[in-house]
Amino acid sequence: MRIGCGVLVVAALVLILAMLWGRMGVYAGGSDSSGYANNAKLILKGRLFAEQRRIWDVTTPLSDFTFIPLGFIPRGESQMVPAYPLGLSALFAAASVGTSLDFGMTLAIWLMAAGSLVVTYLLARQQGLGRGWAVLCAGILAACPLFLFMAQQAMSDMPAMLWTTVALVLAWASRRRAWLAVVAGLAVAMAVFIRPSNILIFLPLVLALGWDWRRWLWLGLGGAPGGVLWLMTNHMLFGRYVATGYGSVGELFGWQNVLPTLRNYAEVLPWLLPLGLFGLFSFSWRRRTAEQRTAWGMAATWVLACMIFYAFYRYTHETWWYLRFIIPAFPALIVLSVLGLRWAYMQLRGSAGRPAWREAMAVAALLLAILGGLCVQLAAVQRRHALDAGIGERAYPEACEWVRRNLPADSVVFTMQMSGALFYAGPQVVVRWDSLDIERSGAVCAAAGRAGRQVFAVFFPFEVEEAFGRKLAGRWTRIGNVRQITIWRLADPTGTMP
Repeated sequence: MRIGCGVLVVAALVLILAMLWGRMGVYAGGSDSSGYANNAKLILKGRLFAEQRRIWDVTTPLSDFTFIPLGFIPRGESQMVPAYPLGLSALFAAASVGTSLDFGMTLAIWLMAAGSLVVTYLLARQQGLGRGWAVLCAGILAACPLFLFMAQQAMSDMPAMLWTTVALVLAWASRRRAWLAVVAGLAVAMAVFIRPSNILIFLPLVLALGWDWRRWLWLGLGGAPGGVLWLMTNHMLFGRYVATGYGSVGELFGWQNVLPTLRNYAEVLPWLLPLGLFGLFSFSWRRRTAEQRTAWGMAATWVLACMIFYAFYRYTHETWWYLRFIIPAFPALIVLSVLGLRWAYMQLRGSAGRPAWREAMAVAALLLAILGGLCVQLAAVQRRHALDAGIGERAYPEACEWVRRNLPADSVVFTMQMSGALFYAGPQVVVRWDSLDIERSGAVCAAAGRAGRQVFAVFFPFEVEEAFGRKLAGRWTRIGNVRQITIWRLADPTGTMP
């Protein structure tokens, strides 16, 4: 039986990893992915900030963000600092030692996707589930459309899920081997470096570690160096010890977001995790030891902490894949769901000595629930194109390669969505058209013309109408396209001043 479960686990991991590897799109792309990639590039150079690529001879005052690619925020007149936390970028940099950064980023995401399935299995075992049930937990995560969607991209959500779950697993294991709490502390530090809101992991850790001062001491020894480094990094980047590049917390969180987010939870979670409703039956006070109750409380606390916190967040309700913010709680939520499923199965099966037909009916109902849930997930994977995310991301490096081959290195490029990717890939001056109006864009073009620089624009379809209708003056000619991305050239930069 043990060998059979082991084969199932290995086979599931090999299949999911082989599929993901062939569809990965871990590139410098939009705001998040280019931000993490550019940060990793800076870390490999031993730096925390970058120099702006500017045109200085502009006669009209400009926005502070005119020459700031997505993923950065300005620092003074000539520098910029990362807008995103450095934890994932540090992992990218570490994985790329001895190879290219592009390969290192892909390898890091791929390994963390594999690790997420493993720690979900381990968390299930710690919650008292047998090997078969624990394999089911890993399988539910592997079939989850949101997990597959995020595991193909250079985003922090799936890594945050891995490291917070590692912290839970190790903290619980420290109840038997106290020294494991030091490794849990390291995992907590990494989780917070990846996403500062992961500090919420301390809520379930209180239950996991209990009142044993030795475990807390070990946790502090493991996490304190990372905490100090996080504070020092913040002070160097933002001038404050407790800060992020995300902007004002008051603008990002509010009561007005709660009802729309709860509606999104209710509409999306049933097909992301169809067996999730069984989580309501995951706990029975009878036949539970005190340790089992505490383990259940640890998992439930983490789920509630994530879901409540992000219910107030500005973006959680906007689309199905914005539930990525609560994906760190998915392993715990899945385990609770399978605990509830097992409880329902045992109730239907009854005690020993019941008729054989009743046990057969219970097994049939269990298989029907599992297969039905997995079918709902797989149908959602196809309907939501969850396996196409990485392939779609490949448009960014392809467009950057077109720019590298066809545009002068000293050219000026108006863009927004491609700004971080172009800054990562080449030496061109990137200008954010969304920070300008007709007068200011004309001044930038005129300055570029006086300096003998050619002016271009690189747009996704959603940018074209607003950019040319409201922001950019002059006569533009389309000179190429890469997939849906179009490239344009300005005929006469010096003649664009109104």
